[in-house]
Amino acid sequence: MSDWAQDFAVATATAERTQAAENEAEGLFDRVHDKAQADGNKGHALTTDEFHNWMAARHATDAAWGAWSAVMDAKPL
Repeated sequence: MSDWAQDFAVATATAERTQAAENEAEGLFDRVHDKAQADGNKGHALTTDEFHNWMAARHATDAAWGAWSAVMDAKPL
Protein backbone atom coordinates (compact mmCIF):
# COMPACT_ATOMS: atom_id res chain seq x y z
CA MET A 1 0.00 0.00 0.00
CA SER A 2 1.34 3.44 -0.88
CA ASP A 3 2.01 6.02 1.81
CA TRP A 4 -0.90 8.10 0.53
CA ALA A 5 -3.27 5.13 0.53
CA GLN A 6 -2.26 4.32 4.09
CA ASP A 7 -2.73 7.96 5.15
CA PHE A 8 -6.11 7.96 3.42
CA ALA A 9 -7.20 4.78 5.19
CA VAL A 10 -6.18 6.17 8.59
CA ALA A 11 -7.86 9.54 7.95
CA THR A 12 -11.05 7.86 6.76
CA ALA A 13 -11.21 5.51 9.74
CA THR A 14 -10.56 8.37 12.15
CA ALA A 15 -13.22 10.59 10.56
CA GLU A 16 -15.77 7.79 10.54
CA ARG A 17 -15.01 6.94 14.18
CA THR A 18 -15.36 10.55 15.30
CA GLN A 19 -18.54 10.93 13.24
CA ALA A 20 -20.02 7.90 15.04
CA ALA A 21 -19.03 9.36 18.41
CA GLU A 22 -20.68 12.64 17.47
CA ASN A 23 -23.86 10.83 16.45
CA GLU A 24 -23.92 9.04 19.80
CA ALA A 25 -23.34 12.30 21.70
CA GLU A 26 -26.13 13.95 19.73
CA GLY A 27 -28.49 11.14 20.65
CA LEU A 28 -27.68 11.57 24.33
CA PHE A 29 -28.30 15.31 24.05
CA ASP A 30 -31.57 14.74 22.19
CA ARG A 31 -32.89 12.72 25.12
CA VAL A 32 -31.88 15.45 27.59
CA HIS A 33 -33.40 18.11 25.34
CA ASP A 34 -36.66 16.16 24.98
CA LYS A 35 -36.93 15.80 28.75
CA ALA A 36 -36.17 19.48 29.34
CA GLN A 37 -38.76 20.44 26.73
CA ALA A 38 -41.33 18.14 28.33
CA ASP A 39 -40.57 19.80 31.67
CA GLY A 40 -41.16 23.21 30.06
CA ASN A 41 -37.53 24.29 30.37
CA LYS A 42 -35.80 23.39 27.10
CA GLY A 43 -33.15 26.09 27.65
CA HIS A 44 -31.83 23.99 30.52
CA ALA A 45 -30.62 21.40 28.03
CA LEU A 46 -27.99 23.87 26.80
CA THR A 47 -26.33 23.92 30.22
CA THR A 48 -25.87 20.16 30.51
CA ASP A 49 -22.79 18.00 30.10
CA GLU A 50 -24.59 16.24 27.24
CA PHE A 51 -24.76 19.48 25.28
CA HIS A 52 -21.12 20.36 25.92
CA ASN A 53 -20.02 16.82 25.07
CA TRP A 54 -21.99 16.96 21.82
CA MET A 55 -20.41 20.30 20.85
CA ALA A 56 -16.93 18.94 21.63
CA ALA A 57 -17.71 15.88 19.52
CA ARG A 58 -18.86 18.11 16.65
CA HIS A 59 -15.57 20.03 16.78
CA ALA A 60 -13.62 16.77 16.80
CA THR A 61 -15.60 15.55 13.79
CA ASP A 62 -14.95 18.79 11.91
CA ALA A 63 -11.24 18.45 12.64
CA ALA A 64 -11.17 14.80 11.57
CA TRP A 65 -12.95 15.49 8.29
CA GLY A 66 -10.66 18.48 7.77
CA ALA A 67 -7.65 16.19 8.16
CA TRP A 68 -9.28 13.74 5.74
CA SER A 69 -9.73 16.58 3.25
CA ALA A 70 -6.06 17.52 3.55
CA VAL A 71 -5.11 13.92 2.75
CA MET A 72 -7.45 13.97 -0.24
CA ASP A 73 -5.88 17.22 -1.45
CA ALA A 74 -2.46 15.53 -1.29
CA LYS A 75 -3.54 12.61 -3.50
CA PRO A 76 -0.82 11.87 -6.03
CA LEU A 77 -1.76 12.37 -9.64
